[in-house]
Amino acid sequence: MFNTLRSRLLLSYIGVIAIALWVVAMSLLFFATRPGVRYLSTMQHLAAVGTSNRQELFRLLETGADTTAYERLLNETAVTNNVRVLIADISSKQILYDSDPSQSWLGGTVEGVQNLRRLLPNVDSNAITGLFQYSDGSRWLVYSQPISASGLGRLQIFYVAPEPTTFSFFRQSFLRPLTVGAGIALLLAVLLAVGIANWVTRPLRQMAGAAEGITRGDYDQQLSLDGPDEVQRLAGSFNSMASQVKMSQQAQRDFVSNVSHDLKTPLTSILGWSQSLLDGTAVTEPERQQAATIIHNETERMQRMVNQLLDLARIESGQLKLVGEQVDLQQMLLELQENLARRAQEQSVHLTSDLQPTPPIWGDYDRLMQVFSNLADNALVHTPSGGRVHLSLKAHGEQAVEVTVQDTGAGIAAEDLPRIFERFYQADKSRARGNGRPGSGLGLAIVRELVEAHRGTIRAYSQPGKGSAFVVRLPVRRQPEAAAATRPG
Repeated sequence: MFNTLRSRLLLSYIGVIAIALWVVAMSLLFFATRPGVRYLSTMQHLAAVGTSNRQELFRLLETGADTTAYERLLNETAVTNNVRVLIADISSKQILYDSDPSQSWLGGTVEGVQNLRRLLPNVDSNAITGLFQYSDGSRWLVYSQPISASGLGRLQIFYVAPEPTTFSFFRQSFLRPLTVGAGIALLLAVLLAVGIANWVTRPLRQMAGAAEGITRGDYDQQLSLDGPDEVQRLAGSFNSMASQVKMSQQAQRDFVSNVSHDLKTPLTSILGWSQSLLDGTAVTEPERQQAATIIHNETERMQRMVNQLLDLARIESGQLKLVGEQVDLQQMLLELQENLARRAQEQSVHLTSDLQPTPPIWGDYDRLMQVFSNLADNALVHTPSGGRVHLSLKAHGEQAVEVTVQDTGAGIAAEDLPRIFERFYQADKSRARGNGRPGSGLGLAIVRELVEAHRGTIRAYSQPGKGSAFVVRLPVRRQPEAAAATRPG
């Protein structure tokens, strides 16, 4: 029943209102236990009736009315004002008249009146205001003001009403306002629940629809940032998630397209040349050597791609462990430069370096060599004949070192630069690299993962037509630290 936000809001509002009304009711009930509060209204009513009735009696006295007229006046007063009227002897306090014949007190007395004059400070000083208990145990509030007039000098008229109990006073004075207030509050609660629920749930309904759209494959889902702050933050996070899902799906589509092509091409070559060996088409020794060479090269190419995919899978699953040791980056980069010198010479590319002495870092030597080899290899691939690839190493403050791999190649377009570290993304959509060796779009993704696994950062800078620079910044740590190749949290 209370599964919707609207019903739960309504229930919570009703609960708050009920608690508030209960607190108010308990406070008023406690307030009603005080005699001064409970008696005041009744005493004022008795005083007002007595004063008014006294004037009527004076008029009857002036006209010389008989006893019947007096009784009729007193009976009407009692019925009209819902009070009890008694006439008693002023000396003996014996009751001579009672307006309530059903419970006649004739012959009884009005004695032991507890003075409550403090409740009516403005009445005549001769008036009797108080509480008395009749012989049957009932308790009554009484008001009486002597009438010093001819014919009534020995009599005294009392106006009495039952003592209001705590609950009867509460019911009479507060129950109706509380009931009306509760009804109004309930109506407001319903209106507020509906209004706020619509305000809150409208963007949530839009979000649910957008999420359903994503499940159907429509990734162009963006929500308007309205509603409460929490809903706006949720909508912003959803928009970011939707954009990332769209980018991921696009990257995966690109990957499937690239990998299918990259696998299809070597498989076609392997199939064709192996078939030529099997059916005897490749007859001469040079032809058989050519077929074997092509089969070998294409197999190596597929092996590289598979190894890259396995590396990414191990990194993302946290299964690739870094073997920590002291690493001298200057020595590592000198070794890398020596390894690439012949290839650079064959491509007529100038391979230079500026390797300053830096403190050793703690890391996995093989994985760091993989990082810088990949960056240098990319630089050589994309640098034309006569260009330059430069390796630099320097300290970055006291807590980090910085390695830069810079080339003078064609550069990277501004729209591609933010995405070059994404998995499966290739800035060169034709997939043809400078040396004719196609790439899978996995190398830079692996580089970033490995750099971040060493608690480092990598940034790319490029200007089309003037080349690119990749800057790797690694922290200086001299203590062993076991770490999996996962992104730092």
